[in-house]
Amino acid sequence: MHEIDRAMSKLESRIHKPHMTQPEAEALFERIIADRNPERRRRTPSKSPFRAYIIIASAAAVAGAVFIGQGFLQHPQDDPAIAATPKLLNVRMVTDESTSAANSLKDIARKVDNLQESNGSKNGPFIQETWSLTTRIGGVQITSAVVPERRESWKKADGSIKWSVKVGKPQFQNDEQRNAWEHQWEAIDEPVDRSGTGEVGYGDAPDNPAEMEAWLNQGAPADTAGFISESVVDKLMTNHLNPQQRAALLRVLATKSDLTTAGEVTDRSGRQGVAYSIKDLSGGIPAEHMIVVDPASGKILAYEEIFLSSSPEMHIEGPAVVNYVTFLQG
Repeated sequence: MHEIDRAMSKLESRIHKPHMTQPEAEALFERIIADRNPERRRRTPSKSPFRAYIIIASAAAVAGAVFIGQGFLQHPQDDPAIAATPKLLNVRMVTDESTSAANSLKDIARKVDNLQESNGSKNGPFIQETWSLTTRIGGVQITSAVVPERRESWKKADGSIKWSVKVGKPQFQNDEQRNAWEHQWEAIDEPVDRSGTGEVGYGDAPDNPAEMEAWLNQGAPADTAGFISESVVDKLMTNHLNPQQRAALLRVLATKSDLTTAGEVTDRSGRQGVAYSIKDLSGGIPAEHMIVVDPASGKILAYEEIFLSSSPEMHIEGPAVVNYVTFLQG
């Protein structure tokens, strides 16, 4: 079994749940099952909103997380001594430490309340750049390069989703990783870009603040880290929020007492924002979950997951980014 797969099966990290839409999970699950059983290749995909999460719970995450089992998918033979991870964002500490995350978020929400909608499209396209330590391309676990993916989604009036994913240019830290990537690339015998259709398991975002909180709580873990990584980020992948909805979202985040203001930051697309973070000790490695908010528009610009310590099993030197989503449009 591949080392990073073995390590991930022990850690119960948030990156077991990659940031992908439910339709993507459905489509890739069907393709994987079809590859294992040719008789199922023509089977109509199930529309159950719980299916992908059942797979994740059984230690086989979809489209970028971990698949356990001898020979289940092809693994690369070459790995670097240290897994490739993106550079950490440069967070500039806030000079006035008396400003709490709650007060800061409420201040932004009050400004956003008075904004007018501009260039918003309820149905998309929703565009993100994403990356995860557990990215798979063509059935191959990629640990020797940072390979971002550009995701685009469109939502129809009936709630169904059309989506596409395009693989970006690989990034390397050294020649060892570049050479390992070239060996991995030779093993990829499938199209690396993919697309599909499906449905999501929740409706559009409400305007009422109380209803917004209930909407966000759908499927959300009780802890703040899980609420952000598995609910807020997931819903923003395929939902446009108008200014009043964004203000309501910020007010919900302001109720999370363990959320702190990390500082000012420039995200991976060059946009300025304020970072808010939460420590997460629920997994095998201490982690930090961070969201970046545009103080002018109230939009969530980005999400980052960071392992705070090293993991020899996973070939990671901490602190290290292990997952990110940059919201480019939507």
